[in-house]
Amino acid sequence: MKISLNRNEFIANKIGFLNEETLLDIGCRDMILKKYLKGKFKYIGIDYQNNINTSKDFINWNLENGIPKISNIDVITAIDVLEHLENIHDVFSSLFLLSKKKIIIALPNMGYYKFRMNFFFTGCLSGKYIFSDKKIFDRHRWIPNYQSINYFVKTNTPENWKITEYNYIAERKRNYFFYFIEKLLSKIFPSFFVYEKIYFFNKNN
Repeated sequence: MKISLNRNEFIANKIGFLNEETLLDIGCRDMILKKYLKGKFKYIGIDYQNNINTSKDFINWNLENGIPKISNIDVITAIDVLEHLENIHDVFSSLFLLSKKKIIIALPNMGYYKFRMNFFFTGCLSGKYIFSDKKIFDRHRWIPNYQSINYFVKTNTPENWKITEYNYIAERKRNYFFYFIEKLLSKIFPSFFVYEKIYFFNKNN
């Protein structure tokens, strides 16, 4: 049994076994989440990529134009993608119109202590915020932190959806001692030691 899970493993485990459901993975990158999903399901991945992905499960789409109209979606995942979008509020709202059952989102806490230290010592928060001389498409448009993420989610979630939230601690492939230290400290100082906020939304019947 692994002590520390990567984001996709963590989320797939929390989703549990799918039962003939259709899952839409927004910002799917290389469709890595599909590898960890369990049960019987139909998978559809959406992302905006320069390289040609010929998979029948993939849709090349710029989410700044909203989410394409796809019918009969049971579960939607948006893992580390919303912070890349200028129109984050519109896309977030549209998730609740499209999904019939469940939505999962993950947003990075840029107040995490490693990002703070990086900015203090180098002046760079992370590679996603570099002020480049060339136009960069794949970058963060927002600087979400623990408090602002919670406020954004709770303010913009429709009343007929139940929210379950998780404080995700960064995966450790070695030296699990630091994983447990961060997990303990995250309960006391979540703004500093929670790496990412993960939310599950379930539609009330």
